[in-house]
Amino acid sequence: MSEAGDPLDSLPAAILADVLGRVADTGDLAACRLASRALLAASYHCPRVSLSAAARARRLREGGGGDGGTAFRAAASNVASLIGPYLRSLALDASEGQGFPDDAMWVEEGEFDEGDDLHLTSDESVASWAATAAGPALREVDIADFWPQSCWRKAEALRVISHLCHNLVKLRLKNAWLSVVGLKIMPNLTHLALEFIRLDDEDLSALNRCFPCLEILNLIGVGGLKDPKINLPQLKICCWEVSNIPRSLAIHAPKLVYLELKCVRPEILILDIPSVSTLKLTIDKLGPTVEADGLVSLTNLWIESLDLDSLLQLFTSDRNIMTLDLELPVSADCIDLYDAVNPDYLVQLFARITEVKLSPRF
Repeated sequence: MSEAGDPLDSLPAAILADVLGRVADTGDLAACRLASRALLAASYHCPRVSLSAAARARRLREGGGGDGGTAFRAAASNVASLIGPYLRSLALDASEGQGFPDDAMWVEEGEFDEGDDLHLTSDESVASWAATAAGPALREVDIADFWPQSCWRKAEALRVISHLCHNLVKLRLKNAWLSVVGLKIMPNLTHLALEFIRLDDEDLSALNRCFPCLEILNLIGVGGLKDPKINLPQLKICCWEVSNIPRSLAIHAPKLVYLELKCVRPEILILDIPSVSTLKLTIDKLGPTVEADGLVSLTNLWIESLDLDSLLQLFTSDRNIMTLDLELPVSADCIDLYDAVNPDYLVQLFARITEVKLSPRF
């Protein structure tokens, strides 16, 4: 910095803090702190922070400071303590390990990592930042755990977050085995994403009870479910990729307008979603029991399946479908299509739909 003074001194501190929040990455924030006294002062009010274990380890190795893996959890705690009540968004990513090529490989044949330095969903790790002044101030939290350390032990992340982050609006958790014991109701949470999670909530009753105000829900590869039922009165958008093969699936959501559902063949499928206008469905085959009579608002339909005859009759009969997208499964070809549905029926169906899109494999 020159003797002429810091040119950033003339900018309001709130603007500088917002700029630093858009930078977010802690390594880049550290560089900004060294570049300007004004940025150094503003960094204590930075609203958004992102920490990546792999990126941090690479920087430390390049600087001759070792891999830095064991210090990652401490770094998250330090940042939360430093910024405290000004922190609104925290993202922690250990999904790639410490930056080495084999660290992110899926665990096979019972192999796992007994360390806990990158187990970010453990109660100790979450409490290290959630118990600071940042906990009640946070609005968004995004945690991607390190699967070799998280896959074999149950984590209490949901319980700790529900007790200490009362004002959280958005939560995303990835690569973990999560308990719901001790989970408190979070009335402010409107966005929830669980990705590649083993969830100890077989029927999703704890999720329904403790997150009653969810408007957006993403369940991607969530295992441990048995006869799951989504029952959320405020839900508007839902993406659900079912990882196992439960006997039944049910969605009760009167305000839902967009549903993306990917499953195999549930014996019972219940879609109590009268407001849905867009439905994207990937399914091998309809089961013997399907309840979907209340789709009175459906106008946009996307289907990937060979069970087209059953699906089209179920979702297009007596409905004003405006847009129809049809996709063949990767393993299928046109011969399978001809066996699955009568071409004459398709021609008649297409004639009364405004826009029809067929995948190239058709």
